[in-house]
Amino acid sequence: MKAEILARASSFLPKRNLDESKDIRLLHELMPNLSDEKVLAVYFRFWERLLIDEIAKILGLTWDEADKLIDSAILELREGFLTKQAAEQKVAA
Repeated sequence: MKAEILARASSFLPKRNLDESKDIRLLHELMPNLSDEKVLAVYFRFWERLLIDEIAKILGLTWDEADKLIDSAILELREGFLTKQAAEQKVAA
């Protein structure tokens, strides 16, 4: 299911330069680490551009729960990106 969502979402993205392509590949690596609910929330919010109240209804959550779920997913993805950047800087040094 996650792979289908990622493939579909990727098809909407414009062509990117090499650094952006690297970021997309990293996003594909990090997304499977999220719970299914978080993947769906991120997909609905950023690729389908649904409002948080719409996402809450789909997932059977309150607005606050859906908002926290999206924030938590973003935080996990951000931490993954930062960890990867730190590892790359160590290798380069």
